[in-house]
Amino acid sequence: MTTTAAATAKALASAGIERVFGLPGGEVLVLMDELRRAGIDFVLMRHEANAGIAAAVYGKLRRQPGVVLTTLGPGAANLMLPLSSSYLDQEPLLALSAQIPDDFPTSHTHQLLPLHDAYRPLARYVGKITAENVNDVVPRALDECMQRPFGAAYLTLSAREALRETRSSELGARDSGLPNPELRTPKSEPSELQADARTRAKELTEALRQAKRPLVLVGLGFDPDHAGRLRRWLADWGLPVAVTPKVKGIVDETSPDFIGVISGMAADDLMCEALNHADLLIGLGLDPVEIDKTWHAELPIAWVLEAPNVGGIVPQGAQLVSHAALLDRLVAAKPPAAWKTPFLEIQRRRSQKLTDRSTAPGVMWPGDLIHSLASAVPADTIVTTDVGSHKFLFGQFWPSREPETFWMSNGLSGMAYGLSAAIGAKLARPRHPVLAAVGDGGFSMNSQELETAARIGAPFVTVVLEDRSYSLIKLSQEGKKLPPYRMDFGPIDSVKIAEACGVPGIRTADPDRLAAAVKSAVQNNRSLVAGVPINYEDYRKLF
Repeated sequence: MTTTAAATAKALASAGIERVFGLPGGEVLVLMDELRRAGIDFVLMRHEANAGIAAAVYGKLRRQPGVVLTTLGPGAANLMLPLSSSYLDQEPLLALSAQIPDDFPTSHTHQLLPLHDAYRPLARYVGKITAENVNDVVPRALDECMQRPFGAAYLTLSAREALRETRSSELGARDSGLPNPELRTPKSEPSELQADARTRAKELTEALRQAKRPLVLVGLGFDPDHAGRLRRWLADWGLPVAVTPKVKGIVDETSPDFIGVISGMAADDLMCEALNHADLLIGLGLDPVEIDKTWHAELPIAWVLEAPNVGGIVPQGAQLVSHAALLDRLVAAKPPAAWKTPFLEIQRRRSQKLTDRSTAPGVMWPGDLIHSLASAVPADTIVTTDVGSHKFLFGQFWPSREPETFWMSNGLSGMAYGLSAAIGAKLARPRHPVLAAVGDGGFSMNSQELETAARIGAPFVTVVLEDRSYSLIKLSQEGKKLPPYRMDFGPIDSVKIAEACGVPGIRTADPDRLAAAVKSAVQNNRSLVAGVPINYEDYRKLF
């Protein structure tokens, strides 16, 4: 006899799923045990939202959906943050939760929430796993997560249904699971994309022939598997390039043709100046979900998309085209013109922003922090950030060198992302060093996951930027000429928190000491928490 829970676990294992992240609950214990029997590890975390974020990053790095499992009621309700992040940040995530059985009395409302209705607007696919449809619904949900733009699927399984014997593989007729029609990505035939590539290559070549100040903008919709082609094209043609934060590292950011990071990071005034200075903007996989201003709708952009943007949106005048086929044609051709550093002054002013020094005692200048950490870790280090002033700092100035080595919540911009993402990244790429850069506000939200990382053998370095405030919002408050109100908090000892979770910690404002400690931790593949005092007023010089 095969139960619905066993069939669910088998379907996940057959799809190559090796880990499921989550929290236990009485209603999912049978499924958890079947996951164990199927050889799937259950990564026990401290909060469902953290589990979902870790799962999504883990999945995207492994080219498969991440999977998170929760109980019903409050456990399922805590999936709102990771499902929202998956939707807006294009991270594939299958969320599974328990639900009240269908045959309970209609008067039974204890822990009963309209979960399908709640998550249908965010999910590419929602469904109820039953004994009749399990062999169809689970594979379908996994498949929907990987349709571009990547996103989420959500399935429920009641404790009673989990114990039922499966009957057949036929799709059940009752609430068997339906794709969200508003988010369904239209599929194009490969031959059509190939043909479009020929036409688009000619159009871009002609446009570049006439341009004096072109700028290639690479965004979230660009597949990192094509990074080699992209780098060859940009290098051979000498094209200036800027990126959005979610694809940092897709090009080498130490290259002389790298202009900077667009979409609201530090030095955004300079990036907007560059956009307005350009006479040709090529949006290669550019997705406005990462952009907090409206220039994407106001400036003329030559859109080059391989799939629709978040929400299934295709900008007016854009056609879907194979990036691989397009880049192959462009690489094989000769550059139509030469562009001699048209953004050199902007590049100089961008670099200069890091060279100022704070005069406040006992703190580290943010520019020194970046230089210190960059000197201590190898180029393949995966960096994750939380949301706050430090996100703007690292998003613009961290010198990413390799694809898929920088992770932040940007489409959603949710706090407490950094630690959870670091756990998922380290499990997905155990040979890569991982560095989580977080603020003391975000760190206090989920620092308990340091214990998770220690328990499951996922060591990484955490740098906590300590300014004792929600500094990004505080700066906004000041900019609006509002009185300072409820933005500061008392000191939170990140070193003691780390030690309480079994992780060594240091606190220092000395860049050399920080670099030495981080380098040692990385070389020995050990966890470390480094608290770094920061003067929040220094961020003004960078923003």
